[in-house]
Amino acid sequence: MGNAPPVADERIQKTQERMQLTKRDIAGFWKVFRKFDREHEGTITMETFFIDICCEERNLFGDAIFDLIDTEDTACIEFGEFVQGVCTFAMFTVVDVLRFSFFIFDKDKNGYIDKDELDLFVNTLHTGGVAGNIMSALKAIDFNGDGKFDFMEFSALHEKFPTVLYPAFRLQQQMCANIMGTQWWHRKKAFMQNTREDELRGLEKERRMEEKRLIKSRNQQIRSEMGIGNYYSFAKKNRLKRDYLERMSPLPEVYLDADKQVQVKYPDPIKKIGDEQFEDNDEDKDDGKKKQ
Repeated sequence: MGNAPPVADERIQKTQERMQLTKRDIAGFWKVFRKFDREHEGTITMETFFIDICCEERNLFGDAIFDLIDTEDTACIEFGEFVQGVCTFAMFTVVDVLRFSFFIFDKDKNGYIDKDELDLFVNTLHTGGVAGNIMSALKAIDFNGDGKFDFMEFSALHEKFPTVLYPAFRLQQQMCANIMGTQWWHRKKAFMQNTREDELRGLEKERRMEEKRLIKSRNQQIRSEMGIGNYYSFAKKNRLKRDYLERMSPLPEVYLDADKQVQVKYPDPIKKIGDEQFEDNDEDKDDGKKKQ
């Protein structure tokens, strides 16, 4: 295969767009991949990826990285799978690595890891043997008396005994160091963080503008119904009427959903004792309109 990267497939295109990778970046990934594609077949074996590139033994945890991106072959990976898999795992934050680890070994997907699943996790990561301090950490775990271990406890385990999960983070460190270099990934993470923050600021601005528009529309409607003079009047009857109309049209909740779209939720009206006088007036107005 030549020095130039192959035509970008769908995986590379999506990763390029998500991470804003340049042609030079793709060429950097290709340089590493091509070096270890010794048969020039456009693929490298999983063993080559982990042992030769990442300098780590292949295990269930590492395989799960490529399961995450749904690779077509469990023995070999193509260039697009290489780029997508590396960019996915290398960009994980500490919390992402913890959640990923928990998900892999929560075999029943019930939100808990039991003792057997935790033992499997530790033995998978520590293929060279479990050290004495790790055994002490495992014995100190409180399984809440039911033999189960939730994600919060899993995170606390990492905080108190970081050596237990260290191999998972070491794999990420080795991957970054040997593919593009640690500094490149630091810059990319900082860039992506700034991009996300800019995006969130823009979305928050959009949310506030929609909130202000809805509040303005609601207040205009109440002023129109009461009349400007009555709306701003300090007379008790007018103040009570205004309070009633505001409670019947409570301020909307404007929020961003999981897809980062602005959504609006209208709370239920709030009724109080004494509202009957205003409800009667509203009914009289409706009757008058029908007669006309």
